[in-house]
Amino acid sequence: MIACVAFDFDGTLVDSNRVKVQSFYEIVKEYDHSGRTVTEVLQRCSNEDRYGITRELAREFIGKGLTPPQPGAEILGLQWAETYTAACETAIARCPEVPGASAILPWFSSEGIPLYLNSRTPTETLNRLMTLRNLTHYFSGIYGAPASKLENLRHIQNLTQAKPDEILCVGDSEDDREAAAELGCHFAGVILDNTIRFRQIPPLHVTKLEELREIVEKFQKKRNVLASN
Repeated sequence: MIACVAFDFDGTLVDSNRVKVQSFYEIVKEYDHSGRTVTEVLQRCSNEDRYGITRELAREFIGKGLTPPQPGAEILGLQWAETYTAACETAIARCPEVPGASAILPWFSSEGIPLYLNSRTPTETLNRLMTLRNLTHYFSGIYGAPASKLENLRHIQNLTQAKPDEILCVGDSEDDREAAAELGCHFAGVILDNTIRFRQIPPLHVTKLEELREIVEKFQKKRNVLASN
């Protein structure tokens, strides 16, 4: 059975991955017209959050003499992270949904299956975005950074008292899959426009979120069969 579902946000509910990447180029374009340095940093820091990326950008530009050495990489990186967050909020509020989001969320509610959000986006920002997109009422809890995705999943498990194999995680990237595997819960990968962000395609995956209904119903039927034997 599936007792609760934990969704990622960017690239899972909202088609915003391109916007988030592009925003890094926009906030420092006066220092990096070609975008080459941003590309190098994004490749090197793919596992970092926005603060780690902007801090590394600041180090790069200070090291190349493109920005003054003061106030230093830590403070400059934090300033850029705040600029990045504001730019992303505006853009993500207008991004299209991942196909099927507006259909599957009400279905989960009608089935009485609690939903949770688990993202690397800072929690405060995440709450604002969910409010802007009128999605908050579907979710029993919204969890983002600074906690890791695994820490958030463990918190969700403690809240719900669900067994790991009663939790379904839905996400579009390897860090979502790894967190689910570490906890021991089910995972469904989201693949949009043939863009695969996993080392290997997960056995359970969807290209439209409505397909989650079939996945969950199969789990529920399997539980009923086991219970009747």
